Amino acid sequence: MLLNLNGYLHNEKSFSLKTMEDGQVLLYSNSVNARESRIPFPWLVFNEKIKVNSVFLRDSTAVSDSVLLLFGGTISRGEVDGHLKMLGGYLEFFMEPAIAERYQSLRREFDELIQNKLLNPQLVLNIHHELISAVRLLVSEDRCDGKFVIGRHVVKPTKMPVVSPHPSLVSRTESGPGGDNSKSQLQTLLTRAGCAAPIYKTKQLKNNQFRATVEFNGMQIMGQPCNNKKSAEKDAAAEALQWVMGGTQTGHEYIKHMSMLLKKSKREH
Repeated sequence: MLLNLNGYLHNEKSFSLKTMEDGQVLLYSNSVNARESRIPFPWLVFNEKIKVNSVFLRDSTAVSDSVLLLFGGTISRGEVDGHLKMLGGYLEFFMEPAIAERYQSLRREFDELIQNKLLNPQLVLNIHHELISAVRLLVSEDRCDGKFVIGRHVVKPTKMPVVSPHPSLVSRTESGPGGDNSKSQLQTLLTRAGCAAPIYKTKQLKNNQFRATVEFNGMQIMGQPCNNKKSAEKDAAAEALQWVMGGTQTGHEYIKHMSMLLKKSKREH
C-alpha cells in the first residue's frame, strides 16, 4: 500500500504521514523508521496497519518517485502533457512530457516482461538486458526528493498578483483528489507540494453577496460572488485549483506556470 510523506519538507526535525483511507497516521514505535527524525524519501510502502487510539503502520519501507511509478499502481495520463495519475488521481506527478512518456513506456515494457515471466518461468531475462538496465539506472539515479510532486522546482514570483475569475474547468462541488470539495482538493495539492495551508479572506459586497480570496505562496486568487461565505471560499478554491492545475495551458508552459505558483518558502532539501 502507498503512503505519502506529507510535511517533512517544512521541518527537518519532523514529518507527517497520511493514507487515503485513514488520513493522518503514525509509525509503530518499534519501527526502524520511527526512530528517524527525517526520512529522505517522498513515499512509504507498508505491510500492516494497527489501530489503537490512532492508526499505526508496521513493516514500512521508504521509496522514491521512480519506484512508485515503475512498480506501484496503474498509471494513466492526466489532462495535460507531463501529468501522470495513480489511484484514480489521488496521487499525481508532474514532469516534462518527454520524461512522462519514458516512464509510461518503461512501465508498459516491464509489466509485459513480468507477465511473460509468470506465464513462462523458463524465460531467460538476460535477453531483456537493456530494459532491466534502464530500470535499474532510473531507480538508482533518483535522488528520492519527491521531485515529481506538484510544484517542486520553481521560480518564486516577485509580485503578488490578484487573478481575476475566468471560466472554471474545476468543479465547485464534485469530488476530486483529496476530498469532496474544492477547498479540500486545494489543501491536498498544496500539502503534497510542501506548501503552507491556504488562507481565505472573505468580504461582503453591497448586494449582500460574498466574495473570497485565497492566498498561498505569494499568490492571491479571487473567486466569484456567492450567496454565502462558505460557498465563496469554495469558489475561490476552485479558481485556485484551475490556476494551479494549468487551465488550458499545456506542455512546458504548464509546468513552468504550475511550478512558479507553488514555490516553497523554505529551501528544498
